[in-house]
Order: sequence, then structure tokens, then C-alpha cells
Amino acid sequence: MPLLRSLTSIMVVTAILSFMMGCNGLAGSNKSGHAEGASRSLGADESAPTDRWTTLRIELFERNNKPVGANSITDNYITQYIQKHFGDPARIKVEFITIPRAEEVGRLQVLMAANQAPDIVFTYDLPTVYNFVTQGKLTDLSPLLDQYGQDLKTVLGEEILSYGRINGMQFAIPAKRVLTARSTTLIREDWLKEAELPLPETTEQFYQALKAFKKIRLEKYGETIYPYGHIDYYHIAPLQYSFWDWGRITEEDLYADPGWIMPGNKEAFKFLNQLYHEGLIDPDFHLDRYAQQFQKDLVNGRVGAATPNTIEPVYMGYLAELQKNDPNAILTPIDPFTNANGKKTKPILEKTGMYIMVPKTSRNAEAAIKYLNWMAQPENYITLQNGIEGVTYEMENGLPVTLENDDANTLLFNYFDYCIILNGKYVSSTDEQLNLKANASIPSFEDFALQSVEYGMNDGIATPRIPTILPSEIKYSAILNDKNDEIFVKVLTAKPEEFDSVYDQEVAEYMMMGGRQVQEEKHRAYQDHK
Repeated sequence: MPLLRSLTSIMVVTAILSFMMGCNGLAGSNKSGHAEGASRSLGADESAPTDRWTTLRIELFERNNKPVGANSITDNYITQYIQKHFGDPARIKVEFITIPRAEEVGRLQVLMAANQAPDIVFTYDLPTVYNFVTQGKLTDLSPLLDQYGQDLKTVLGEEILSYGRINGMQFAIPAKRVLTARSTTLIREDWLKEAELPLPETTEQFYQALKAFKKIRLEKYGETIYPYGHIDYYHIAPLQYSFWDWGRITEEDLYADPGWIMPGNKEAFKFLNQLYHEGLIDPDFHLDRYAQQFQKDLVNGRVGAATPNTIEPVYMGYLAELQKNDPNAILTPIDPFTNANGKKTKPILEKTGMYIMVPKTSRNAEAAIKYLNWMAQPENYITLQNGIEGVTYEMENGLPVTLENDDANTLLFNYFDYCIILNGKYVSSTDEQLNLKANASIPSFEDFALQSVEYGMNDGIATPRIPTILPSEIKYSAILNDKNDEIFVKVLTAKPEEFDSVYDQEVAEYMMMGGRQVQEEKHRAYQDHK
């Protein structure tokens, strides 16, 4: 790249970052307490002053889902517990840097490019991790993990940690995913009873239920609703998989080929296009990328069915809010989407969650590993995930049982954003059933949660994983992700008579924009690995 272009790029990134800092205090940094700034390295003849504090800056997702009455996500019982029990004994000021969940990859890339990222950052996007690795942006945590991370290594285990290791260097600490069920379809059973319909067991029955919901709510109550909510590329996957011709899809295809060209995928989107034009999904679905409006619509009786993350209505609190608003509401897990062979195929998740990293520019890598190791100690992850014993939970037979009160609702709505080494509540390294019960620990919603997990795992298919960096994926990932969103909206909203041509044209563009290169490189990687 010419020098002038490089300098221009740096100036642009710096300008963007300066704007962010001016408007938001570095994307929402909380201000308080001890001395700011990272500690510098000490020379051989120097010793640290006894009153010196280090500031450890940690990324925190801002989801804009704070319940009424909840404290700030950067200043509450959990953040105070972290400061008191980890920070103060080590003379470390813990500072949380908020980044909008909907913009996390872009914001993180800007901060990393400008060398202004927090000391602990994370993402679910693996190509972004690989991109940082190839740019030399990440700290090799291997020696620090060996020296300060014994509890962390015990909780995560070698298999999980190996997914963050590249060429023998630990560039990321993957979170442990406690449950691998990805998404579960839910339906308003009370509305079904009103329509004299059974719980749907097939795609056709599900479709008929949506039509009945729309008709009855309009004719009987004068309400215009859009029965099927939470419409995005990720969450419609169980429906999508039910249309695929699995007899023509190999494990290699599942790994390497984009969903747009899978046999049967076009038919899946033609069905979604039909739902759109029949008014069965919200015409503004594309404006609700992270389902904030969906939760409000569900709680306020404007959604009859959806396929959110498994157990999400419980752990994010909106099932409780729905029942508070409407005591007669019954939200029930179902498993309706059925393929030609009678299977309920759907994707399930990998064993890893987010990838936690320490930028190479951080001077606090040691403190970062000590923090993650502290988090891996049982008394700490129990508190981070469950709150205050006797106030938000009680221990019963070694299991934290969530209390059903306002304190729990206003404290635990985003517990997973603090306990970042674990995706899902965790109590045992050996008893998976106990971990399952931990994630179904609210008595009123225990059956709902257990049924959700069962359906979320039924006929589940895990996408193969090949441990290699793919240059084409790094190069085209952002472009193709944007194109995915564009295609999704265009094919769902296309005029029915133009659907085929729109679908074919958009998918052809996707393949020309880098999809073909990624596909070919993935096929080669799969064959080399096998």
C-alpha cells in the first residue's frame, strides 16, 4: 500500500476514535475512583510504589435492555463485587467500557486499529479474531495462562482452550458454552386454545396457526398484529434447515458452502416471502436486528410466535414481564419445522462461546489473566451469574435457585455480560444434568426451560469446524456479512412474481463478491484436514 494511503487511513481511524471519545467518553467509559492509566514496566532497580493503582479496562456489551428500576450496567452490585473482591486486594481499578452489542465488531475494529482498545476485549466473530492474529494485534497469553490461570484452565479445559490457540500461541481465551442448544420456537398457547388449534407439530400447522392468530386478533379485538416475530437470518435457521435436501448435503458441504446455495434454501425463503406478503411477519423486521422491538412486541401481545435463543425469554426476563402484563398469557416451546424425512433438523452451537482477547498494546495482560482466573473460582462465578444469596437466589442441594422477585429481575438481566468465561450458568465440571438444572433454576419457568433445551437439541446438527486461518474469509468476511443482510431483506420483500429472479441475482452477486473464493478455500481446508 502506498505510504500516503496508509497515512490517510490512520488519520481517518484516529478522527473516528476522537469523535467517539468526545461524544461518549470512549464509547461509554464509567468514571470514578482510583488513578487512571495503565502501569508502565518497571526497570531492574525500580520498585512499585505501595500506593500505585493499575486500571484494568474491560469491554462490556450495551444491549439497551435495562429493566425499569435497574442500576447502571457499569455501576451496580455485580460491578461493585468485582471491584471489592478482585480489584481492591490487587490494587486494580476495574473500569468497564461499554460497546453497543449491535455494533460490536465495527467498534472493536476501530479501537484496535487506533491502539485504543480496552485491556480485555471479545467477539463471537472468528474471522475478526483471525484478522487480529494476522495483523499481530493480540498478546500471546500462553505463559501468563500457565503462571496465573490454573483455575481458568480447570474450568475451561484443554479442548476449549485449544480453539483459541494458533501455532502454539494462546491468542484468545474461548468461553465455555454450557448448553449447545441454539434456538427454540415458542408460541402463544392461549391464543391457540382460543383458535381451537393444537400445538403445531409440522410447518404447515405452524403456518395455519399464524393465519388464525392474525384473523382472530383483528376480527375479535380490532388489533393488527404480525404473528411471527424475531425475523433475522440467524433465528430463522430451524425453519430454513427444514427445507434443505439433506440427502444432497455432505459434511464438507455444510462446512464450506454458503447457505444461499444449499439445496432447498430457495424454497425456504420463498415460504418466508409468502409469510411477509400475507402480513404474518412484521414489515419492519429489518429494523430490529438485535430483537429489542421484538421483546417489546411480545410482552405487549403483538407477537404470537418466534424462534429466539434457547431459554432467552427466561434469562433476559421478558417471559416474566409478559406474564406480569398478561397473567393469562401462556408461552410454550414447540418444535414444528419438519423436513421431508420427518426430521426436525436445526443447527446447534459449538462448545465455545465468545473469544476473549488482550490487545498487544495493553500493558495489563497479567492483570487480565488474573481477572479471568479469579472469575473461574466457584464463589465468584456463582455470584456473577446469580447475584446475592438470600436476595436474588438461594442454594438448594448445591444448586443456585433464582428467587422470583424484582431484585433478581433488575440485577440478573445481563449477568452473562460480566461472567464472560461462561456462556450459560455453570455449577459442575462433571455433572451436565446439574448444569442443565442451573439454567432452569427459576421454579415457575423450570418446565419451560427444560422443554426449550430438549427441542433446541432435537435432531440438531453441528457445523464442522476446521482449525485453520482462511485468508479469503478474513478478506471478505465483512463484505459478505453485509451482503447477507442485504439479500435477506431483498428476497423476503421481493414481489412474489419476481422472487426467483431476485433470489438468483442476489446470490450470484454474493458469490462474485467473495463467496466463491471463501467456498473454494473452505473445501480445500476441509480436504486437507481430513
